[in-house]
Amino acid sequence: MEVGYAPEERAKLNGLAQAIVADCPGVFPLIARGFDADPARDALVYLRTASDAAPVTTSGEAFLGLLASAAAWYGREGIGPDDAVSILAPNCTATSVAYWAAMGAAIVHPLNLLFSQEAVAAQVNAVKAKVLFAPPPGTPGGLFEKAESLRASAPGLKRIVVLPLDGRVAFDNEEIKPDPNWRQHLRAAPAIGAGERIAALLPTGGTTGAPKVVRLSNRNIVASAVASMLAYEITREDRMLLSLPLFHVGGAFCSSLSTFAAGGALVIPTAGGLRNPEVVAGYWRIIESQRITLGALVPTALGAVAGVPTAGADLSRLRFFATGASVCPPEIERRFLAAWPGDSVRQVYGMTEFAGAITSTPHDRTQPAGSVGLPVALVEVAVLADGAIHRGPSPGGEILARGPQVFPGYLDDRQKGASFHEGWLRSGDIGRIGADGEVYVTGRIKDVIIRGGHNIDPTGIEDAALAFPGVALAAAVGLPDAYAGETPMLFVTAAPGATIDRAALAAFVERRILEAPARPREIAIINEMPMTPIGKIFKPRLREIAAEQAARAAIAAASPGVRIDIRATTESERGLVLTATVPDGFAEPVRAALGGLPLPFDIVAA
Repeated sequence: MEVGYAPEERAKLNGLAQAIVADCPGVFPLIARGFDADPARDALVYLRTASDAAPVTTSGEAFLGLLASAAAWYGREGIGPDDAVSILAPNCTATSVAYWAAMGAAIVHPLNLLFSQEAVAAQVNAVKAKVLFAPPPGTPGGLFEKAESLRASAPGLKRIVVLPLDGRVAFDNEEIKPDPNWRQHLRAAPAIGAGERIAALLPTGGTTGAPKVVRLSNRNIVASAVASMLAYEITREDRMLLSLPLFHVGGAFCSSLSTFAAGGALVIPTAGGLRNPEVVAGYWRIIESQRITLGALVPTALGAVAGVPTAGADLSRLRFFATGASVCPPEIERRFLAAWPGDSVRQVYGMTEFAGAITSTPHDRTQPAGSVGLPVALVEVAVLADGAIHRGPSPGGEILARGPQVFPGYLDDRQKGASFHEGWLRSGDIGRIGADGEVYVTGRIKDVIIRGGHNIDPTGIEDAALAFPGVALAAAVGLPDAYAGETPMLFVTAAPGATIDRAALAAFVERRILEAPARPREIAIINEMPMTPIGKIFKPRLREIAAEQAARAAIAAASPGVRIDIRATTESERGLVLTATVPDGFAEPVRAALGGLPLPFDIVAA
């Protein structure tokens, strides 16, 4: 297969996407388009348990009828097109109905299920949500209890509605039944024809720090879903196994809505998803029994299921898996493909501010090693290097993108995040464009730490450390990790005359950081913090130190007692790179050890 597109191929792809987007000004029309030809086909399949022999199945027509009824429910509750509806609930049939109906009749505001009680309150107050959906009491993660706590801390919240996790669709105890006249009622909904109307408010920037919320319009979302649908040529014959949350653009638009838009079926493997050990253990059996053709997992989840024996499961229908949120380490991809020797795992690169994918490797193209694919339909990618914008093969620089998927701004316009350069969205990521138009991501300008697809703002970690007596400076960066991509590593220096007890500091920081993923795995007390000429902490050097530590640990585990010289440098083309100087006879063990880390590396003979 070829790598890039010929100009006429790209023009044809863009023309098809533009026609669909023009025909579907909102989410409801896009879903209706998908099931118009065969409304009796499965739209949603919900497994209540990992071995559910009779899953709750909802046809396309029933699903659209449920959306119409739920939209009417919002109207009766006094919730209009400009009102936010917060959802703090795991994937299930009822959550899906509440989510997609809110996007068409109001503004959906899905919350990260790992948010602390304080973060949930800050988000709900920021968007001025009138209704919050939550699962029943006792649900893992204390989601209902977090919601209940808002009665005192979110005065604008009028109602907390419980969603059942057993496959029924009910808002509290009120059953939502499919509206048989859904075509008429969905067309009459006031938000349907407003392509520029805001349909979703998505949190970004992690779980620490001040709430930052991305505004996404109907047009942004529809363009994103259509682009993903075309990239993977999803059809009504496809069945997507949904293992990503709806509070993430990958789960919502790249996976779910793209499947609905094609008239395909979305299969939800229990409310726990990949956090349910039974789902992980029975993953390949679920793929066989549910006739799955497509899947999407973050790299950490790929690694988890790669270790599960296929046990003779029939995987012949499976076409490919997409992975995103962070670059998939080569070793995880290798292990996954050893379990399922199908097509290569397809890397997706995107942003919340872009409503989903910027690049992906299409179903009919080869993915070069290390590439995150080609720009999806309607998207242009460039690189900003040395003050110039490079559209073709480029040197290393900041990745830029533009297209109808680009968000109109944050909820609070005073907040800073993604910015623009001459009409292009600045990604904050470092990379380059290859000879065939493929894109490579080699590093980040942004300081955000991505742990298994979970964005962590280092500011919260640093602020916690700086509150500890004797800490003068603190900086948190990503520690490369074979499973999670990276985990937080904290560097601190002591004030003059002070001595820092590492164990006491670790306990202090852990108490002050409410989100478990943001707690640093490693703490390094260093004599001097690397600084820039203007007095800012120079984090690229700290990332190099963290990478060297991760590499030494990986090699020590594989070859105990062997002394290997490890050096990390930051290159313009490849980003952060490891160089290992290896004694004769140890090249292959070192290569295997470093292959599990999400970094390029070179082996040099001693």
